[in-house]
Amino acid sequence: MEYFKENTIRGLKNIIKNCLHAENILRNSAMDSDNNSLKKIFLYYADLNSSYIQKLQTEILRLGGNIEDLPSETFYFWEDKTDYKDKLKICENSVSDAVNNYKEFSLREDILNEVIPIISQQYFGEKEAHETIKNINSEEQRV
Repeated sequence: MEYFKENTIRGLKNIIKNCLHAENILRNSAMDSDNNSLKKIFLYYADLNSSYIQKLQTEILRLGGNIEDLPSETFYFWEDKTDYKDKLKICENSVSDAVNNYKEFSLREDILNEVIPIISQQYFGEKEAHETIKNINSEEQRV
């Protein structure tokens, strides 16, 4: 049982790192965007990642893990001169990485089954974010 718990905690921490990365990319892209609709979409999914991080941290604590060694949640804005279409692709890839991370984790056999509902719920949220950004990107490529 302890083996499964340790693997679960380690896996949740990896997902948190990935969510934090996606959140920061989305938030930075929102701050740089002149398109208000796109800004709202990026901020919505950044906030969603932030809520996922909080839920995963709560789960780690419930399992008896430590969250003090996790990366800081502080957001640092940096001026990004990346082309609009390239920025969309970066956001799409970042969220795609999160989707894959959730999927891989949920398929592992060395984790506690009790975390699967949380992981599944968040997986589908990330999948929706990926599809939304991918569709926006596809539309922009046609223009």
